[in-house]
Amino acid sequence: MKKLLIIYHFLLLLLTILILLMEFVIPHGGEVIEEVDITNQYIDEDLNLEDLEEVNNEYDLPNILKYAEILGTYQNDETSITIYSFRMYGSDVYVADVYTTDATNIMSGLAYDTFGGKNVTETVSEMAEDNNAIFAINADYASHYDEGIVIKNGQILRSSISDREAVALYYDGTVDTFSESNTSASELLNAGAWQVWSFGPILLEDSIIVSSTNDGVSRNEVDNPRSAFGIVSENHYMFVTIDGRSNDSDGVDIEELADIMLEIGCTEAYNFDGGGSATMWFDGEVINNPSSGDEREVGDCVYIVE
Repeated sequence: MKKLLIIYHFLLLLLTILILLMEFVIPHGGEVIEEVDITNQYIDEDLNLEDLEEVNNEYDLPNILKYAEILGTYQNDETSITIYSFRMYGSDVYVADVYTTDATNIMSGLAYDTFGGKNVTETVSEMAEDNNAIFAINADYASHYDEGIVIKNGQILRSSISDREAVALYYDGTVDTFSESNTSASELLNAGAWQVWSFGPILLEDSIIVSSTNDGVSRNEVDNPRSAFGIVSENHYMFVTIDGRSNDSDGVDIEELADIMLEIGCTEAYNFDGGGSATMWFDGEVINNPSSGDEREVGDCVYIVE
């Protein structure tokens, strides 16, 4: 009888450990997302990188970037990337200034190429290296939520509506921010959405700050590490990561983040997932300082192929 009791408790312990591992550690479930052939019907075949940069340079490089440190550059036939670093609001700010002739060069990466499931996460570095990227940044961690529109690489991965604000990057190189309750995944896809990110809030609309620390969301009113996405003009984008929660960097609140996006020339801007997730990767290394000291594993990223 005593032996049976010992065996029973041993098996119960093993079952408890297995349940905890499945809940918090072992990746399982989700849907593997296959790559699809991209036919970009919106691309301007006459647009080249030299002309694009010439048109965009008419707006003049913002002063804050003129005097910023350049950490690295990259260019191929379709895409140009310049990585800047500067200090603002007591924090280290990292900016990827991206020109691309084709918006489909801005890709979404998924942990293990899988959407949804439990514990299906990887670091931004791992996803970048898996996809032969030159640049990557954490995105909206879409699988962290049970609802909200998700379109990645021209595919609808989730069509349910949330009460959040979202942002769409279209095949034609334009960007639009909106409330999810005012549209649907199918409408966005039919309008030419290439990527839809659902996190928020919206930071800028028509070069006006629309975010507020008084929006009732506690994480927006405190200083945190942040990541964000913005557009300067068609086919010209800014990706931003700001360090925080350290002796060297305070982090920023949501209004300060919006101000930074405005200062670097964005007309529309949107807040990505932040905190310990805030990570920018370029040319083989993480260039910011994640708040926990190491990269946090997340469900997705945005990347550009080398």
